[in-house]
Amino acid sequence: MSNAYTSTGAASLGGTVGAAGLVQKAYDRLLEFALRSEPLIRSVADKRPARQAIPGSTVVLQLYQDLAQKTGTLTETVDPDAVAISTPTSVTITLNEYGNAVLVTRALELFSLADVDPAIANIIAFNMADSIDAVAMTTLASGSQVIRGGNVSTTGAVSAGGTITSAQLRKAVAKLRSNKATYRKGSMYWCGMHPEVSHDLRAETGAGGWRTPHEYQSNEEIWAGEIGNYEGLFFVESPRLFNDKVGADQTALATTAVTVAGTSGGFTIGVASSAVIATRAEVGDKIAATGMASTAKITSIATSGNNVIFTVSAANTGAVAEAATVTVTPVTRVFDTIICGQQALAEAVAEEPHTVIGPVVDKLMRHRPMGWYGVLGFAVYRDAALYRLENGSSIAAL
Repeated sequence: MSNAYTSTGAASLGGTVGAAGLVQKAYDRLLEFALRSEPLIRSVADKRPARQAIPGSTVVLQLYQDLAQKTGTLTETVDPDAVAISTPTSVTITLNEYGNAVLVTRALELFSLADVDPAIANIIAFNMADSIDAVAMTTLASGSQVIRGGNVSTTGAVSAGGTITSAQLRKAVAKLRSNKATYRKGSMYWCGMHPEVSHDLRAETGAGGWRTPHEYQSNEEIWAGEIGNYEGLFFVESPRLFNDKVGADQTALATTAVTVAGTSGGFTIGVASSAVIATRAEVGDKIAATGMASTAKITSIATSGNNVIFTVSAANTGAVAEAATVTVTPVTRVFDTIICGQQALAEAVAEEPHTVIGPVVDKLMRHRPMGWYGVLGFAVYRDAALYRLENGSSIAAL
């Protein structure tokens, strides 16, 4: 039972007790930032224009082609015919504007319990690095050379059981060496890997796997959870590596008829009526019910009181029955692992991304815009130096 004289209650953030309201809730004025991952994908782009002729909305990078081997012998008295130099191949980088902005008001600065200006500057700077890194990741994941878990032919067929193996890493390294890709550090290629993929690699058992040689030679990496250098690769673990629910369908979640409130773009169910769906459904999973589009996927999930509100990707085809049977089919989350040599990714920059303090133009000078802006682009430069592994993870649904 709460103390009648000192309890501030939980009904509101500013609860007070007593006739004079002498006891107040206290707040820490030092706010922490959200958990963040270190931007790193852009650093893979080690090819840039060196002698760009003029400014432009696109930048064309060219590569010379070597002559074909000439293995026949020369005749002493015959002048050999000249051969034409091959036309260089080219890679085009399209430059785009990127940016984001917030509005800092005078009222916010006066009323806030914390100093908001340094926090906003920090948030904007991270958003800039975070956003450009995501653009670079999208390009890096567009290479044509792919190895998929389970030896399936399409991304949509990758299952949760198609986890990464040392054999896939060996194959990618062998292919890059066969393509004459240049190493990035010493005699090793760069490998960017999601932590949930790293888990499966380090859990691999049997001959030819990661774990056995570490157990018999040195346990230090096992205790530290490190991959280190392995199979001609040096590893960087980061949650920034692309992953999405684009793989194979899994076993549908068990459910019964639930009370549904349907809308054109989604529906609402009570938490108690289907605890399985309410607690295990995720954004990206498929969802089906009478009156719902057959291609529908969950795009957002929100909780309001005792209800769970689902928004779906396709409008309902008809009225969803009030006591409909809703089926959610989990879709496998596919993780990209990137392996590359030098000059796999190129970037061109017209204006380096930077923070911008906008002008105060309102009549009472209360609104101060802050943001970031940049003009740049990325492109795969040497596709032969880039491999992508697509795998499920054994812990993705835990």
